Amino acid sequence: MRLTLDARTAAFGGLIDYAGLFPPASLPVADAVGEYRDLRTSLHRWVGGRFLCRASDLEEIAAVAVRGFERGESPWEIGMIVDMSPGAAASLGQAFQRELSPIMSITAVEARLSGPAVTDAGMLLDAIATIDRDTAAFLEIDPAGSTRKQIHEIGEAIRDRGMRGGAKLRCGGETRDRFPDVDQVATFIWEATLASLPFKATAGLHQPIRHHDDALDVWRHGFLNILMASAACDAGEDRSIVEAIIAESDPAAFSVSAMTASWRTISLPGSAIRRSRQSGFVAFGSCDLEEPLTALDDLGFLGEGS
Repeated sequence: MRLTLDARTAAFGGLIDYAGLFPPASLPVADAVGEYRDLRTSLHRWVGGRFLCRASDLEEIAAVAVRGFERGESPWEIGMIVDMSPGAAASLGQAFQRELSPIMSITAVEARLSGPAVTDAGMLLDAIATIDRDTAAFLEIDPAGSTRKQIHEIGEAIRDRGMRGGAKLRCGGETRDRFPDVDQVATFIWEATLASLPFKATAGLHQPIRHHDDALDVWRHGFLNILMASAACDAGEDRSIVEAIIAESDPAAFSVSAMTASWRTISLPGSAIRRSRQSGFVAFGSCDLEEPLTALDDLGFLGEGS
């Protein structure tokens, strides 16, 4: 393990959870497993995080992935997405852990909130806890509800149960109405930071920098924007700075080197980025690995990796 606080390692290490099974890629299980295995042996394998799959796909994932395991291959971390009742998903997760851990282990579970957040948060977390007490839980907020209220309730429910995890923000989708605006994203990051609640993001984050999607006529958020906004918020910058970073669309405004990660005049050392990654922006899911990695490499932000 590298012990220096390289800002590139702090910023991008384990940042991208692989979601090839999900739209718009929607790959067959065998193809998604193959792509993830290729990532794990690639130059930029250190950027890759968990393999994301639906609870309903666990059995097939186990059969396909285990057949291809080679001697000395490191264990897989699985992020299970709840796509059925929490109890049924938890039962499948328990069986998966019993049969495959430590070769493959569910280290995180993601689920959506709906209806009264406090009731759903508790129910979801109680089900997730039956899989493994060390499994992190990330609950996706309902955009129709109060962001502040939901983040408070998620944080309180997690702490009450002595669990790990946090909130989750959906940043896009297949239609333009699924994309939150700058203020919504800033509010989420601001409230999560105030609550000391880690968070994940999902959907639409294939590029590091915010950019316009002409096909959907919508602005797509950049994962580097979110990472830097989270780190700046954690470092004590005010709300207007957080919003400005999220809204930034000029790649030249950002830089990531061995020493610092910067947006315009704000520079943060690797130690600050690492703290933010632990307590703020943990990771994001992407159905494509090549696009974000190529974009980061083209910007010169990955260096030699670690």
